[in-house]
Amino acid sequence: METETTLKTTEEVSRKKMNYKQLLLKFAGIGPLLVLLCIIVSIINPAFLTVQNWINLLTASSGIWIMAMAMTLVLLTAGFDLSVGSTMALSGVMLVTLLSAGMPQLLSIVVTIAAITAIGFLINGLLIGKVGLNFFVVTLGTLSLFRGIVFVWTNGETKYVSEYPLIMALGNGKLGAVPYPIIIMLAVFLASFLFLKYTSFGRSIYIVGGNPHTARLSGINVTLVITVVYAISAMFAALAGIIETGRLASAAPTIGTSTELLVAAAVLLGGTSFKGGVGGVAGTALGVLFIAVLQNGLSLANVSSYWQNVITGIILILAIFLNHVKSKNL
Repeated sequence: METETTLKTTEEVSRKKMNYKQLLLKFAGIGPLLVLLCIIVSIINPAFLTVQNWINLLTASSGIWIMAMAMTLVLLTAGFDLSVGSTMALSGVMLVTLLSAGMPQLLSIVVTIAAITAIGFLINGLLIGKVGLNFFVVTLGTLSLFRGIVFVWTNGETKYVSEYPLIMALGNGKLGAVPYPIIIMLAVFLASFLFLKYTSFGRSIYIVGGNPHTARLSGINVTLVITVVYAISAMFAALAGIIETGRLASAAPTIGTSTELLVAAAVLLGGTSFKGGVGGVAGTALGVLFIAVLQNGLSLANVSSYWQNVITGIILILAIFLNHVKSKNL
């Protein structure tokens, strides 16, 4: 009995040490890098530190921020959603179509989010969670499928929404001095954080990602968990698409192209593991800020958009490499 108690105590101590080690590795890399990057950019161009620049920076990155929160949930289940950029474009086009048909603005927003969520649940969610198909193959397919539908739907033309005040307000309006996109992205972060930390479903996501077999033995409905996270990913992409439509006053078939790479880079830089079960939205927030500051700094330095794409690709590769090294050390 004494030996058994000692073993349990030892296991608890080891588990706590591992948690501290995971937490340290999770934030020790991206936090100081973000601070260093901010210092470098502010030296190159002092305008970086102005309040207006930070408002512009956060507003521009709100879509990626929102989608990255959902992508964190997907990665925690050891999955991945390549279709978020195309889903974002699909939501914008669907919204404009409903508005053009005479549907009230608020109802159009609700219907768009509900429809896109259902699509994410029925296609990505069920094919991956229920049928058991590979997440990479499924979401690569829906990436192409949704983008193709958008181009067919619009004939490749951009649709404008400047005559719809509610949509415009979501993208460009303010509550006091704070733009609505920033308020929404912070609300999404808070909701995601509380969902993961304080709900049984949130804890189930970690367990499923860490060991699906153990999760099943614990009575967790693994199929439901995986299906729901892909539905959430679609829902957040729809929300990001609506905000972006308002921000740009248009829904273009090319919107969100390659956005999944930025989202992936942010989540991986934030410490969420490709293997599942390790990570969180707090780290993802730092990852999004790192990429946002990097892009903002490159723009302030008048770096060509082509080179910005090159640098983004390098960052993604480094993120995957650091994630691999960190996983080996855990």
